[in-house]
Amino acid sequence: MQVAVQYARPASGQTDGEIFGLDVAVNNLLRAYFKYSTQSAFICRPVDMPSLEHFKTLATSAGRSADNQCIGLDPRYPQHNLEKVDCLFRPDPLLSELVWQRQQVSGNGFATCGVVHTMSGERIARAVGDLCYAPTNGSDALICPSDAIRDAVRTLWDIQSDYIRHRFGATAACPVQTPVIPLGIDTQKFSALCTAENRAAQREALGLADDEVCLLFVGRLSFATKAHPLPLWLAAEEAAQKAEKKFRLVMYGYYKPQDMEAHFKALLTDVARHVRVDIITNDDSRFPNGLWAAGDVFVSLADNIQESFGLTPVEAMACGMPCIATDWDGYRASVRYGEDGFLIPTYQPPAEAGLDIAQAYYNYSNYGVALMGAAQSTGIDIAACTDAIIKLVDHDDLRKQMGRAAQRHAQTTFDWQRIIPQYEQLWAELATSRLQQPRGVPDGWQAVHASYPNPYEMFKGFPTAILHPHDQIEILRSREEIIAILQHEMNFFIPELLPQRETLIAVAEGIRGAGAPHIQNIMAALPVSEHNRIWRCLGWMIKHGVARLIRHT
Repeated sequence: MQVAVQYARPASGQTDGEIFGLDVAVNNLLRAYFKYSTQSAFICRPVDMPSLEHFKTLATSAGRSADNQCIGLDPRYPQHNLEKVDCLFRPDPLLSELVWQRQQVSGNGFATCGVVHTMSGERIARAVGDLCYAPTNGSDALICPSDAIRDAVRTLWDIQSDYIRHRFGATAACPVQTPVIPLGIDTQKFSALCTAENRAAQREALGLADDEVCLLFVGRLSFATKAHPLPLWLAAEEAAQKAEKKFRLVMYGYYKPQDMEAHFKALLTDVARHVRVDIITNDDSRFPNGLWAAGDVFVSLADNIQESFGLTPVEAMACGMPCIATDWDGYRASVRYGEDGFLIPTYQPPAEAGLDIAQAYYNYSNYGVALMGAAQSTGIDIAACTDAIIKLVDHDDLRKQMGRAAQRHAQTTFDWQRIIPQYEQLWAELATSRLQQPRGVPDGWQAVHASYPNPYEMFKGFPTAILHPHDQIEILRSREEIIAILQHEMNFFIPELLPQRETLIAVAEGIRGAGAPHIQNIMAALPVSEHNRIWRCLGWMIKHGVARLIRHT
C-alpha cells in the first residue's frame, strides 16, 4: 500500500515565534507516523518546496533518512503522479480539493483521509460541508478524535442534506466515513518529566509544602476560546473552606490574547478569599519543563465549542495524575469517571436558543465573539467540582490509585505506538474500498470542478465557429519566419499547453509538405495522446499568422 501525505508547513511560528496548538498537533502526529509507521518510504505531496523541506525535517527528527526515505511529488500534475497512490492523507479536514483532483486520475483513483481537529468556525464548517457536494464516496474518511466531534460532523451534513432535499427535492447523504480514533501523545516523554528531582525542584520553586496538594491546570488562559476560570475558582474557593487538607491551585499556560491577563487577575482578586491560586506563564525560566512534576491532581473545566479532544488531560494522565475535567466533548473520551478521575456535568441551552448566535456570526460578528456567545451560557456543575476536589485532596490513597490507573490508561490507549497502527489499518481498508467505488462525475464531464469548467465548452458561443476535423490547414509562413515568431515570449507565453518549439515547427513543416490537409488527416498521423495539444497548436498557428483555415460550406 502506498500512502502519500498532502502537506503544508505550519503557518504559525515563522515570524513571531508563536506556535498554534493545531500546528503542534499536526507536527506531533507526523513525527509519530514517521516513528511507528510500517511504510518504508514516505511520500509527500507538498504545497511548496519549504513544506517538503519541513516534512523531511520532521522525518529526520523521528529517526528516518530524509534523503533515502522521503519522496516529493509535484502537486501540479495529479493525473500523472497520483496514479500509483492508494491513499492520500491530509492531516486536516480539507479534503474537497483532493477529491475533485481524484477525478483527473485514471481508473479508480485513490482513497482520501483527513483529520478533524475542531468543528467550530466558518472555514472548517465550509470545508466539511463541501464534502456533501464534492464527488466523495465510501473510500473517503474524516478521522474524528471523539464521538462528540463525529456527531458534530454528521449533524452538519444532516443540515446540508436538509437544505438539498428542500431545494432540489433529492435525497442526499454524504458517504464519507467518520471513524473515531483519538489523538495520541508520547507517554514516555511525559512520564520522564516527572522524576523525583523535578518534582522537588518545581515544588520548592512554587513554595509548596510537602503535604500541600497541588491542583494543576495547563493550557491557554482564555475565557473566549478555552475555559472561563470562574466555575473552577468558585469550586476551589468552596473546597478550600471544607477540605481537611491544604491545597493550592496552580494555573500554567499563556494568555491569548494578552489582554486576558488583566481580566483574569481582576476577577481572581474578587473571588479567591480562602484558596490560593498561582498563575504561572509558560515563559517562566524557572520551569523549562513545565509543571507536570509538581502536580497532584489535574483540573480543566473546558466549556468552549472550539475544544475538540483536549490533550492536556491525557498528558496529565501520562504523568500519573488523576483528572477533574468537564464532561465535555473529547474530555469524556479520555477520563473514565471513577477510575481516572471525575467528570463534571455540563449544561447547554436547547438548539432554538442558539440560532441568534449563528445569525450574529454570519451578519456582523466574528469567530471569537461566536465562541464566547456559545460559551457564555454553557453551565458547569460547580458543586460537583467542589466535591471532586475535596475527595482527591483529602484522600491520598484514592488520589494515588486513580493516578496509577490514569497512567496505565494513557499508556495503553493514547500512546502514539497504539494510535498509528489504527491509522494505517484504516488507510488499508480505504485503499481496498476504492476499487469498488464508481467514478464521481459523469463520463465526458466538461469540468475538473464545478467552478472550473472547460473554457472551450463554456464559451463555445463566443467564436464564429469551432475548428472541425473536415477543415483544412494551409501554412503561410516559411520555417525561418515561424522561428522568428517563436523567439518572442509574448507569442509563446504558456508553452506547456503547446508542443515544444521544435515539435511545433516539425508539425508545421509536415502540414506544408501535405499541401493543405484536412485536420483529421493531420491528427491521424500523430499519437492520440497528443491530439488535444495539436488542436491548440492549430489555433495558435491561425492566431499568429502561421497558417490559415480553409473551410468549405
